[in-house]
Order: sequence, then C-alpha cells, then structure tokens
Amino acid sequence: MNRILPRTRPLSLGWLTLGLGIKRWALVTVLGIILVVLGAALAFAYVALDFSLNVVAFLDSLSGRFLDSVALGTMLLTTGVVAIVFGVRGVFQAVERVYANETHRDFLDVARTRKRLDSAERVVALGGGTGLSTMLRGLKEHSSNITAIVTMADDGGSTGKLREHGMLPPGDLRNCIAALAEAEPLMTELFQYRFQGLGELKGHSLGNLFMAAMFEKTGDFDLAVREVSKVLAIRGRVLPSTLDDVRLGAELQDHTEILGQVNVNKASNIARAFIIPDNPRALPGAVEAIEEAEVIIIGPGSLFTSIIPNLLVPEIAEAIKKSDAPKIYVCNVMTQPEETCGYSAADHVRAIIRHIGAGVVTHVLLNSAKVPDDVLERYSAIGAEYIPPEETEIEMMGVRAIHGPFIDVSNVVRHHPGKLAAAIFRIAARV
Repeated sequence: MNRILPRTRPLSLGWLTLGLGIKRWALVTVLGIILVVLGAALAFAYVALDFSLNVVAFLDSLSGRFLDSVALGTMLLTTGVVAIVFGVRGVFQAVERVYANETHRDFLDVARTRKRLDSAERVVALGGGTGLSTMLRGLKEHSSNITAIVTMADDGGSTGKLREHGMLPPGDLRNCIAALAEAEPLMTELFQYRFQGLGELKGHSLGNLFMAAMFEKTGDFDLAVREVSKVLAIRGRVLPSTLDDVRLGAELQDHTEILGQVNVNKASNIARAFIIPDNPRALPGAVEAIEEAEVIIIGPGSLFTSIIPNLLVPEIAEAIKKSDAPKIYVCNVMTQPEETCGYSAADHVRAIIRHIGAGVVTHVLLNSAKVPDDVLERYSAIGAEYIPPEETEIEMMGVRAIHGPFIDVSNVVRHHPGKLAAAIFRIAARV
C-alpha cells in the first residue's frame, strides 16, 4: 500500500514581501559575511598576494592615500563581524515579533497576516459591557490598529466591590482585553473566570483581581491596564476613557435623580444621563486615538450606561465631532428592560444627539435579520422588544442608516462579530 507523504512547502517568493522586517536584516548579514571574507583575505593573505595588492591599489587611487593591507583587512573584518551580529539578531527579533503565540501556523502565513493587520485602518471603538467586547472579536480579524475606549462608570458586581476599596472599575476593560487577546485560550478562559465560592472571593473575576494586583504593584491604573494587556498579548490596545473617579447618574422625566450605574440600568423614562464630576479629564491617549482614527465606532451596548457615559467626557465628544472619519453607531438589536423600554432605532440616535450634539454620528448599523418567534417571546417576558430597522426618521436627522443581517441568534440575540466587522470595514473602504 502506498503511503501518502506529507507535502513539503516549496521555497516561496512570499518571503520577499515588503514590510516583514526579515529581508533587510538578512541583507545586513550577507554584507557582513562578504566583509569578513574580504577582510580576512587582506589581513591574513588567505588568497593570492596579487589580489591584496590590487585591492589596496584600487582603494589607494580612490582615497589618494596609501593604505596598509593588514590594517584595512582588520577594519573590514571587524565591521563584517559587527554586521553579522546585528543582522542575525535582527532576523531573530523579526521572527519573534510575527511568530510569537502563533506556533501552530505556518510562519509565512502568520507574517503575511500580521503585515496585513498592521497596515489596516486605524479603528476606535467606544462603549462598554458585552456589546463592545463582542464586536472587538470581529474587528481584530481585520486590523491590529484597534483602540477600545471603555466607559469608567461601572459599579456593579466584582467591579463595584473593588471600587469600594479605592480602585477604578476594571470590569469592562477586562472584557475588552480578553476579546482582543492572542494568548493561549486557557489563559484567556482563566482571565475571565468568576469564582463561585471560596468565601470573600465569591463573585470576583480572576481578571479583575489580576488587574487589582497589577494596580497595587504599579500604583498607576493606566499602566496596570497596559501591563495586563501585554500579558495577554492583545491585538490593539484598551484604554479607559478617563482616570477620574466618575459616577453615573440620570434624571427621569418626573425630574427625579438617581445615582449609580446599576440603578440607572434599572430605571425607566430617563430624560438625560450625567456623570459626576461633570467635566472629567479624558485620558490623553484616548483623545489622540480618536484624532488619528480612520473609523470611529460607537456601541453596541446599553445606551445610557455603556455608550453615553463615554461621550459625556467633554474632550472625547469634541474629538469625535471634529473627526472627518465615518462615525458609526451600532444600534442594539433588542431594547433593554426599563432603560430603553419602547425605544425605536431613531430614539437611540436621538438620545445620543440630545446629549452630545450633532456631528457625533454619521452612520447607523441596523439589523434586518429575523429573530425567531420563540426567542422574541423569551425576551418579551423580561420586558425587551425587537428594534425594527426603520430608517426614515434617522435619515431625517442627517444620519445614514445601513441595515443588514448582523446578528447571531441562539438562546440570546447578539451581534455576530464577523458580520458586524465586515460591514464596518466596507463603510471605511468607501469613504
């Protein structure tokens, strides 16, 4: 019986692809070898004496000075050795950059993919909660130039307990870091693990505790986020919208005021949301990312508790308005019980403009895929309704509405990361 041997991959011209960072260092290495051979020949007479004399005579005619062949050979030999050392080191560093955490894939494929992602559009995504992290999983397959700017108003669950001890909220940041992670799956799974028992650890996420430990070690919350991002080798970066200790509040239509993200999430008939203090300082890196962005995405996520709090940071709102990039609002598929009960897609857009002003949204993505009746019934039982892709009122606000089948329906209704990302990058390509 004939055995089928594994096919070997032939040497490919793909290695000559520009930007991989390997070719230039290989060229330095080859040049170093040539200099070593030439230097050895001149310094130690390993080749015919006539050769050394001819080389020296040629260089003498160029410089107008007499050059000693031994001195010249030693100089070339030394230069060649240095070039080889730097060239080989550069090759290994280039290999390590593109191949780290990718050992199960063909190196050339990884290098090409990394080059494509590194040269893709600069994307900024603003929000919080599970909506933003779900979308990030799709975006990272199209670009490495992703900046997730995350709301800092969360005060529930494990995050709320840590806030009571003087730490800024890590929960939404943790979810985004996990979504962009390129670390081993087990590491990411552990990072998201939530303790079910063990006394005081119950309810805490391991990732939140890890970030708390890093914060205590560094004494700098922004630095702690960056260091944790390095540990999970994320594709892109995750930034808090502000490092000020902000609290979310809302004024209801009867003029009652409530405080706290958890309480706002349970409220209905919200007239406006606000944060305390009302003029927090934006993280400079977040503003710079918005100014340099080629695509700005707002949402998906809870309207008053995940999306609008980011936009209430004045410097962030102003940077978005000034940007010429497409500003895409990803509208939720379902309303949220209490918080956005009875809201249409136009009501979502209208609320953002009412809080921040015109110019913060240029496009809206609306889902047009059908949600199964049994799923709609389950949502209806908890007070949530499907948001139909009606675009007339949205267009009247000067915002372009784009609808498509953007969801992944199982037991819950969520955006499909791949479909959502594909639509976003199609918009970016047309601008």
